Amino acid sequence: MKLPSLKIRNLESRFPVIQAGMGVRIGNSVLSAAVIRCGGYGTIASVGLGDIEKSKTDFVNESNRVLAEEIIKARGLAGGKKPLGVNIMVALSNYKEMVEQSVKSGVDFIISGAGLPIPLPEYVGNADIALIPVVSSGRALTVLLSAWKRKYNRVPDAVIVEGPFNGGHLGFSLDQIEHPETCTIDILFKDVKNVMNDMGYGKIPVLAAEMVSCRGGIEKALSIGYDGVQIGTYFIASEEAGLDRKSKEVYVNSKREDVTVIKSPVGLPVRVLNTPLVRRVLSGSREKFSCPYRCLRTCNPGKVPFCIAKALLSTWRGDVENGLYMTGCNVESITEIYPLEKFFKTLED
Repeated sequence: MKLPSLKIRNLESRFPVIQAGMGVRIGNSVLSAAVIRCGGYGTIASVGLGDIEKSKTDFVNESNRVLAEEIIKARGLAGGKKPLGVNIMVALSNYKEMVEQSVKSGVDFIISGAGLPIPLPEYVGNADIALIPVVSSGRALTVLLSAWKRKYNRVPDAVIVEGPFNGGHLGFSLDQIEHPETCTIDILFKDVKNVMNDMGYGKIPVLAAEMVSCRGGIEKALSIGYDGVQIGTYFIASEEAGLDRKSKEVYVNSKREDVTVIKSPVGLPVRVLNTPLVRRVLSGSREKFSCPYRCLRTCNPGKVPFCIAKALLSTWRGDVENGLYMTGCNVESITEIYPLEKFFKTLED
């Protein structure tokens, strides 16, 4: 089958693929621009971009400054092509400032999850930007749609539905994660579409986010009824992804049995590889750290066992001993470090 384009608001890409944000510094200007050039929606992850030392004393302004620079770089590397967006976690302490900077910098879309992005339309205002919330249930979508309609008379331009096998932070209970058959990506699609149809929003594009690593995965999502997919884990070992080669090799060498779920300092379950840091956390030990950033609203530095910002910066540097390696359950699909173009060529007619 010929893969359709993906239309969201006034945006369109050749292939029905949105790149997941992937912080810290993985989903940067280089990766997002490469996705755009190849025919997808490129996404910059807003978290953890600022200079480490400057962020200790001026976290908000430093984050804004570097995000603006990354957006300019991505535009240049993509040759001015669209669609370029930013992924902004609701859990960030500078969520409002990140959204406002994205608007000021003229991004094409904003993806927002790790919590319900209820105030997102307020921060975006009348800017011509596609708003794409991330949900894991019809119930969560009902709350969001009702709030946006009541407060802002605004409708999402698309919705990303994350399944129970997804990577990174998960919007599921531990019981649901242990029994994924109760909330499969198929079940979630029906749940979400019922909500949207009941509220008169049936034409809004719905995207699947779960273990997509090949053309077959995209075709399967389309056959369920999804309009496209979000891909994260499989892009993490691409040549363009912004992390050290040693960390990319961790993904290349990992198997399904290396994947586990722990509680994140964000306050949500997070799916990760069972690397040395995770084994120490699971054994009950607490990592030594100070918290100069206060980057998360939901994090209590005095109680959490490790600093997620510090851990993800270690991943970026290639410090395998201290890094946190977020992943979906499809990590075995990563068998090499490859140029992103190689994947997108398989989507051509």
